[in-house]
Amino acid sequence: MVSVAGRRACRPTRVAMVEHYLDFGGAGPLIHLAPANGFPPEAYRPFATALTAHYRVLGYRPRPLWAGSAPPDVRAWRDLARDMLADLERVAAGPTIGAGHSLGGILTLYCAVRRPELFRGVALIDPVLFPRHLLPVLWAGRRLGLHRRFPIARGAARRRDSFASIAEARARFEGRGIFAAFTPAALDGYLEGALRPAPGGGLTLAWPREWEAHIFSLIPVDTWDALGRLQVPLLLIRGTRSDLLIDRSWAELQRRLPHARLVEIEAGHMLPMEQPAAVARELSNWATSLP
Repeated sequence: MVSVAGRRACRPTRVAMVEHYLDFGGAGPLIHLAPANGFPPEAYRPFATALTAHYRVLGYRPRPLWAGSAPPDVRAWRDLARDMLADLERVAAGPTIGAGHSLGGILTLYCAVRRPELFRGVALIDPVLFPRHLLPVLWAGRRLGLHRRFPIARGAARRRDSFASIAEARARFEGRGIFAAFTPAALDGYLEGALRPAPGGGLTLAWPREWEAHIFSLIPVDTWDALGRLQVPLLLIRGTRSDLLIDRSWAELQRRLPHARLVEIEAGHMLPMEQPAAVARELSNWATSLP
């Protein structure tokens, strides 16, 4: 790895650090990490920790993790991006490396398109890029008021959200569904950040299922256009078994973005939790080439 010694580090300020960020520590240029829908930054601890030898890593807490926030306050993913941009402006002392997974990738993309001078480059990890031929269907569903019936939104709305203990939650998630290939440390991180005391006792989801379903119901149709307007260096990382960023979309990205770096890793959509060291290595290798 090329040494980053001597590079100007983007030193975060202390503003907004407690409420909206998890500081993973590290020394060097700043990496601003935005998570997937429903996932707290703690779930990314193994991935972030693998970067901290050469980078300072801040994990972002989006609006669903803020006390007192309500889903009706957000009408589009760009509202969440505006939140993130305002926080980024407060914590970064100079251009940063923006990294985001899934939802977080699209929020990072929106921010970089709007304020490219704040970014040295962006790394989008299995971002939510539906095939272009499906976008008219998504648009029509929104226009007809059917967006809350999207299968991914309905599934989130039915998600179990109460547990008697962390042990019960672990038994529910470990080795199942989207968590099936998580490393033990990634699952530990998820359980650390995803649960909070429930008013009536026991534990509930810190990222409420109502928020998760609402965000999925608002899946945007302008993401491909935003990619075309991006003016900063781009890294795209995809899991080879991703059920979101499919082969057809990946092939189109390769055609449309000849100057971007596109990398595949043997994993699913949750690759930062499944292959944290491999994803961190690709991001770090790319970041060493940034101006």
